[in-house]
Amino acid sequence: MKGKTVTKILIFIFLIVSIIAIPLTAENLGISETLLKEFIVEKKPQSLPQEDIHKEDNYTKIVISAVGDCALGSDESYGKFGTFDDELKKHNYDYGYFFENVKNILKKDDLTIANLETTFTTATKKANKEYAFKGEASYARILKEGSIEVVNLANNHTFDYLKEGFEDTIKALKKGGIGYFGYGYQYIMTVKGIKIGILGYTGFDNSKWTKNQIKKDIEKLRPSVDILIVSFHWGEENRYYPNKIQRDLGHFVIDEGADLVIGHHPHVLQGIEKYKDRYIAYSLGNFSFGGNRNPKDKDSIILQQIFLFNDKREIAKVEMNIIPVSISSQKDRNDYKPVILEGEEKERVLKKIEMLSKWVN
Repeated sequence: MKGKTVTKILIFIFLIVSIIAIPLTAENLGISETLLKEFIVEKKPQSLPQEDIHKEDNYTKIVISAVGDCALGSDESYGKFGTFDDELKKHNYDYGYFFENVKNILKKDDLTIANLETTFTTATKKANKEYAFKGEASYARILKEGSIEVVNLANNHTFDYLKEGFEDTIKALKKGGIGYFGYGYQYIMTVKGIKIGILGYTGFDNSKWTKNQIKKDIEKLRPSVDILIVSFHWGEENRYYPNKIQRDLGHFVIDEGADLVIGHHPHVLQGIEKYKDRYIAYSLGNFSFGGNRNPKDKDSIILQQIFLFNDKREIAKVEMNIIPVSISSQKDRNDYKPVILEGEEKERVLKKIEMLSKWVN
């Protein structure tokens, strides 16, 4: 944020909002429209092989992948053995290790989005909470090596190490060439001549006031992009079905012009709803999650949203591709290394998503 005043407002508002569980938007943070940050990039990705995702003639095809919670670090209060940091050390600080099983898929899309639940900082003063995650600034390279281009910051761990941790994280992401959005930042990129914009919020409240703030952000960004994605950190942990607030906010942002809604926070998968020809993925679960040495449920997915544009740069068709994943390559523990599922396990997770999605459709 520019200026000491905006920085002080950001931290103060964050502390107040944490207590009353109101989602942080640019307006909440005291950031005027002229100060709303933009992380803007141009990307010229590799073209997708025909066998990966079927080709549509006469359309411009944009493939966006989304993955769940990535806690690329540990809580130092719970020891080192078996942690994310310990696993990285065991593999000689190979930053490509954690995503090597999924990189081949992610590098072929046009954009990959993840929810970052870690601070990259050396700060020692932390928030008064049960879990506070941090990793070294160099850990941003893990995202780069894994072909993850942009991360959501609007979640309950971004300020685990307060203002210093937040600022250090931004610096690490910038240095690592990783985009970010949420808490007053929006992300914009152009690929194949198509402009993509992303907004991120903590979505634990669906009051009229909250909706008005989100509506303002959408109204500002929508006219300047061809695809608008809204990310929500919402819902209840370990719950497999979205609550009323999730469903209300998901429908609301699509009504206001969003083309895709992606959710996270429950740490488990939730269903995918098709609403007005657009998709709402209520929870993508975990992905590479350093916050739990051995979670009971290791099921996850890579969600791929395919947009087909006509020659007028209008969305002619949307398709969904679901790739079942386990968040660990080991069954008896978490090695924080997601792996693509095959055979019976793949079918089991696909049926699980189908069952969960029936509830929301």
